Amino acid sequence: MGAYGERRPSGGPEPVAVHGLLVVGAAGYWWQDAESGARLLRGDASGVREVALPEAPDGLTALAVHPADTGPGAGPHGHPAAVLYGYPGGDYGYLTEAGTPDRVLARRPSLVRLPRVPSATGGPAGPGFVYTGFPPDARLEDPPVDGIRVAVHRTGEPFAHDRPVPLGDAPDALVTLEPTADPDAVLVKSTARGVTAHRLLRLAPASGLPTVTELPAVPSPRTRLVLGALRWWRGEALGTPRAVLYALPPGETNPSAGEPVAFPDGTAPAWFWGTRRGVVVRAVVAGGTEALYRIDGDSPEPRLVAQGAPGDSFPEVTAAPDAGCALWLRVGRRPDGSTAGHVEQLLDGTTAPRTLRALPWPASAPRTTRFCAAGDGHRLPVGLSGTAGPVLLLEHGGLTALANAPLERALEDLARAGRLTLARAVTRSLVPAHRVPPGGRGYDDLLHAARHLRERTGPGRPLFVLGHSMGAVGAARAVLLEPGLFDGWILRFPVTDLVGFPALGIGRYWTALLGDPSRPEQRAALTALSPLHLPLPAGPLPPVLIQTGTHDTRADARHGRRLAERLRGRAAVTLSSYPVGHVERLCQTASRRAVAEVTAFILDRAAPGQARTSVRDNTAVRESTTGAHDRAAVARDPEGAPP
Repeated sequence: MGAYGERRPSGGPEPVAVHGLLVVGAAGYWWQDAESGARLLRGDASGVREVALPEAPDGLTALAVHPADTGPGAGPHGHPAAVLYGYPGGDYGYLTEAGTPDRVLARRPSLVRLPRVPSATGGPAGPGFVYTGFPPDARLEDPPVDGIRVAVHRTGEPFAHDRPVPLGDAPDALVTLEPTADPDAVLVKSTARGVTAHRLLRLAPASGLPTVTELPAVPSPRTRLVLGALRWWRGEALGTPRAVLYALPPGETNPSAGEPVAFPDGTAPAWFWGTRRGVVVRAVVAGGTEALYRIDGDSPEPRLVAQGAPGDSFPEVTAAPDAGCALWLRVGRRPDGSTAGHVEQLLDGTTAPRTLRALPWPASAPRTTRFCAAGDGHRLPVGLSGTAGPVLLLEHGGLTALANAPLERALEDLARAGRLTLARAVTRSLVPAHRVPPGGRGYDDLLHAARHLRERTGPGRPLFVLGHSMGAVGAARAVLLEPGLFDGWILRFPVTDLVGFPALGIGRYWTALLGDPSRPEQRAALTALSPLHLPLPAGPLPPVLIQTGTHDTRADARHGRRLAERLRGRAAVTLSSYPVGHVERLCQTASRRAVAEVTAFILDRAAPGQARTSVRDNTAVRESTTGAHDRAAVARDPEGAPP
């Protein structure tokens, strides 16, 4: 791997991105992505150095790392004590420790390191961690809802001696863990059906037996609880103008109590993180600039530690109540319009941050937001980046932009270069299908956004639509209902069959979200909304690119294959398969190829001389590094492609 800042033969700097900030003790860790690959860096008072990772199991790559400063497994300079390996972009992986052969299957696990965990085999207490995952004999296709468990592991002992922690009778989804300032306690968060439950998991220092204390549940994901050394902190409506941060009195155990922290007028807390001494707050200041405040536990009074100029941003911030510092990536805009970023560290007890590493950072293009009216009068926000080139309408479905982070960076680069206008729509595509009234409220939001963009850009600028996951439902519906609006469509890891989804992968656990096709009235609603079952228009369809993942455990690849087979002869179809999962992480070769295919699909069809809605009667097939999808593979679909 080349040295940092290494120049290409062309003389330009190698594109770099930073993500996955993590603090342990007084050190900060972060992933640095470049076209040459990803590496883990560690920054502390002595400087910045690369961290050596244990050798990955065959066919897997490091997806997440939980370093440790001391204890078994922590080599010189804080080598990692626990690494999550898995498929590039996969939702599942193997959790292992350096120097031990044991592995346990885990689903995007949260890891919280504890300094002392009593041994399950009678040995002395030592470091360990709490994690979310599955029993060691679980399978990759096991469901992500009722299979999740929380377990305690003692470093250096086999995973067979883990102590499972029962959270209650009802299954939980989206379970995450956060450290607290108490070395024997972990905050467990789980979100299901729109309600976030908080539990305090505490280990008895002598026996290591876990006890779980239920905390007040919250109906909004914008509510956050942090247990610091001296008090609880609670934030509500974070990221909105109504945001409030409460500091509870020392010793108060009811997180619903507390007094509001007084921020300057026009300053709204967006999120906050705890340290041993207090909290670090990311806030939005009047005028749209961002700032970081620090509040010490002994005096709940906000102190400004960093503020950006207009156009600056703090895209990643992190801290932990069991750590003695905060870490953030700060991106500033230079007078000439270019950007520069650096990672900064704020140690407890200091008043000013310290720069750890300067970075050539491609900051996001300036955005504007427009609103259009959906079919039921709903004000639908559409965020725009760029002002030239073809227009790409993007919708993520149930996941955030982080699910497409490599693609987002590539699209932002094109927007900055004036080669693309990127439009992001925030739709209601996850409204349960059987609750959707006639007209497809939610599922047709993307169509209304496309009409809005076409009216304002005119017929001369090509318009493309891209849907990821459930976002592919809205994207495909928009094209099938009004194909003349679009010059092309892209479906990434799509859901297309809203009738047969319970038989595809883990789709049987989606019926509460989407509807149950075994019930006649709900089946009728699902059929009317499903791209795979919508009537095809009489005329030709614009070219389509469909990408599937061989390791995708959420949207089964058969969703994409079946739609590609149905469109054959009606559109120029490119069906591609890549060895990735439902989301993309790090800077992997397969992910870069998939992103390059998307940008080439758009730019090639937007070139002068390309006719709008030109359609050829063929199906193109791309091969992946692990197997290929071809027409024969579609024909071998054991459940058959719907008519």
